[in-house]
Amino acid sequence: KGWEHVTAGSTIKLSHVKSNARLMMPQVSYGTGSQQQAITAHLDAAATKGLWRVEVKESLRGQPVLCGSQIRLINSDTDHGLHSHSAHKSPISSNQEVSGYDGRDTGDLWTVECSQEKWMRETPVVFKHVDTSKYLLSLPNKKFGQPISGHQEVCAGKNADSNAQWMALEGYYFSRRLNEAK
Repeated sequence: KGWEHVTAGSTIKLSHVKSNARLMMPQVSYGTGSQQQAITAHLDAAATKGLWRVEVKESLRGQPVLCGSQIRLINSDTDHGLHSHSAHKSPISSNQEVSGYDGRDTGDLWTVECSQEKWMRETPVVFKHVDTSKYLLSLPNKKFGQPISGHQEVCAGKNADSNAQWMALEGYYFSRRLNEAK
């Protein structure tokens, strides 16, 4: 008890429900579009490039993330935020590009949409981009070639379908002490 929620400040891996691939930043830049860091999904659950710190404005570390909250997902290896904007298309599917951005702006903000009051571990959620209202997707049938062969494209699209479902799995989770939680 006490570890069932995703909490502010936790560092987690996100698994794409449909493919079981982990969201990651392989530290390869897009050759087109924004030319920022590529964001992919890959089946290597042990890869360290897939750890993301959950930042929630005005929340203390260890507080459960409420559904409907605006969050930032920050890659723990690079300190780049999970970012999107309408200016660039994704390289394979031509949806909206999702990238790793080394600054901080509103393009890093995502709303957690879930069916409970709080974001639960190992329970599907979707992430809606605040600026563009597009959903974070991974497309298992859209894979990159070299140098990130086998990585699935991650992009933003208009439908919150099965390609948009993610679960928090492995990671470092914080919990509030009972006497601090009140």
